[in-house]
Amino acid sequence: MNFDDTRGPRTPDDTDKPRVLKTCTKCKETKETSEFNRRRDADDGLQTWCRACTTEASRAYVKKKRAAANRSAGQKRRWEKEKGEEEQVVAAEEVLDETLTVNGEPVPVTHTGAADPVNSPDHYRTGGIECIDAMVQVFGDEAVRTYARINAFKYIWRHNYKGKPEEDLAKAAWYTRFANGDDPRKEVAK
Repeated sequence: MNFDDTRGPRTPDDTDKPRVLKTCTKCKETKETSEFNRRRDADDGLQTWCRACTTEASRAYVKKKRAAANRSAGQKRRWEKEKGEEEQVVAAEEVLDETLTVNGEPVPVTHTGAADPVNSPDHYRTGGIECIDAMVQVFGDEAVRTYARINAFKYIWRHNYKGKPEEDLAKAAWYTRFANGDDPRKEVAK
């Protein structure tokens, strides 16, 4: 097994040959060519940094990337927490009273900062109107009742898989009542 000195380890056949040395461009140390990784497109077939410098630079790069990822995740968590606190303050300050026609009957709509994930979720009450009320205004009663039946089916179908089965079944009951012309929000408003 005869390898050129620039290509691999010395073998018993070439012990009498002198070692070829190369200087690492990073640490500036002169080392044997066996201390350098191969690189096909280089003139001498070797990388310009020695293996030790390459390993050190690689580890530093990975450490820097991990620190940046952790820092980004931490910043995101802090931002979400601050955003949530701001939204709670805005929701507590906003109290909007309206009357809308739902299923042919007037329904008082009162928005407060109190969160009710079944009867009036905060994320459904943007812009001063509840999403389902806007849907009735745009699509009409019958289309929204059909939507409510489909949504009830969806909540029943996946209630065991989302982590809050009781809440999902309560939502299914809410949509079933709404689909049958009984607006559950009337009871909550009383």
